[in-house]
Amino acid sequence: MTAIVDEPREKFPEVGHVANPAIFFDGDDVFLCYQISLRGGGGNAVVKFGDVIEFQVNPMNVEGLGQCRYPVRPWSFNEVINAEEIIRWRVLKPRFWMISFNDVMVEVLFESAALLLHDPVSVHPRMTLAKIFQ
Repeated sequence: MTAIVDEPREKFPEVGHVANPAIFFDGDDVFLCYQISLRGGGGNAVVKFGDVIEFQVNPMNVEGLGQCRYPVRPWSFNEVINAEEIIRWRVLKPRFWMISFNDVMVEVLFESAALLLHDPVSVHPRMTLAKIFQ
């Protein structure tokens, strides 16, 4: 089977082009806070990935996406269908996303995803992420 890159069925606010995300992994879930594009209204968003199987943050800027193993779009959520990562864990019925930011690529193999917060205030993503845990 050939891997296909598509937009996820979930619609999250559009990724901004400046700040890199703030990320917290508690051993089960990944909390990802990112800057929302001005076209998407600005501010920050927090997405929770539940029951995470694998998680990586790789140093890949948008200019280097041509060398990525899957043809992902810059500054976006990309769902990779029929990826090797999914096949290896198919008994758990996971999903595999690659999220492109300015200087990093977040890769997450998970069972669920949900928008936890859409904060209209634009501060460093780590400050918004800290609100979740107060």
